[in-house]
Amino acid sequence: MAPFSQSALAQFDRQLLPLRKAANQLAHARPGSGWVSALRQALGMSGAALARRMGMTRGAVYKLEANEVDESISVASLRRAAQALDADFVYAIIPRAPLRKMINERAREAARDQLTKVAGTMGLEAQTLTKQQIEDLAEIITAKLEKNPSSLWL
Repeated sequence: MAPFSQSALAQFDRQLLPLRKAANQLAHARPGSGWVSALRQALGMSGAALARRMGMTRGAVYKLEANEVDESISVASLRRAAQALDADFVYAIIPRAPLRKMINERAREAARDQLTKVAGTMGLEAQTLTKQQIEDLAEIITAKLEKNPSSLWL
């Protein structure tokens, strides 16, 4: 898969910004009983009624709700429950930081790793780099690595 262009990456980051804010708000908002159970109860709907709407047994609904609480529920089950509750199901994986920042930080880390190996070898040969030379080389290597981010995650 080819990496995103810089403009596409920036556009994707802009699209993720409101989702990142929503994710921060929702991070600790899940009711202790889970969303399915909480919404069902708030609607005054019994487990049996939800079971009928989902075409399953009441015991299966309670198992589904328990699976949500222990985080072993499937996306498909959550989607079905939301539909039966006349609710929207939203699923997303949202990076905690802007993508460009994540790539830059990983590229810097990889550049430092490469320079550490090179500096060790040079030290064995009685050659050393100044701090400024190391910084300059780190910037050059980082810039090169950022152009091919797929190589950063090996």
